[in-house]
Amino acid sequence: MLQPMQSQRLDELRTRLEEAGCVFDFVVTTLDPTAKPGEAEHRQVLGLLFESIQERARIWQQKLIAQDASYANHRWPELAADVAQARPQTLTADAIRGLASENGLLCRNFRDPPYGTQLQVADFRDWLQVLRLYPDEGLQVLDWAGDADREPQRSAWSDYFDDGKEWWGIWCLTLYNPRRRTLSALAASATD
Repeated sequence: MLQPMQSQRLDELRTRLEEAGCVFDFVVTTLDPTAKPGEAEHRQVLGLLFESIQERARIWQQKLIAQDASYANHRWPELAADVAQARPQTLTADAIRGLASENGLLCRNFRDPPYGTQLQVADFRDWLQVLRLYPDEGLQVLDWAGDADREPQRSAWSDYFDDGKEWWGIWCLTLYNPRRRTLSALAASATD
């Protein structure tokens, strides 16, 4: 039912964002034309996102070990994510419009994480296009982490969020675009 989206444009954007210092992890999947996704499918794409985060961490560790063999004996922390324990909240249409705003919190956090980036508003727009985050297309967006200060227990299902709870913040959303037949997920957690 869910097929990870693969395209040169997506790969190039991911590389460009990573090189510029983007702290957001994301996946985009396409849906079967007859699918009517519910919470189970949102949870499934969330699982794919965390699998992707773990795989990229393993690749990074292997590259580091290849550069310096002394890291071969380093004890790397394992990312714990119990997606089954996550409890989503549906965002309102106004909140979804705020996600796409170039003056909104998502854009500010995208462009200005703790260590800064070279990212511009144009990069944010490109990212929204890949995620299919078009508020006027009947999006359904689920928030899986909530506000780290007001609801720290909502993100207790993964230690991925621990760093962001210290200062900068956390993000974890799934986005269903019925017109484009995509289900995407994004997450971020960073500290100084």
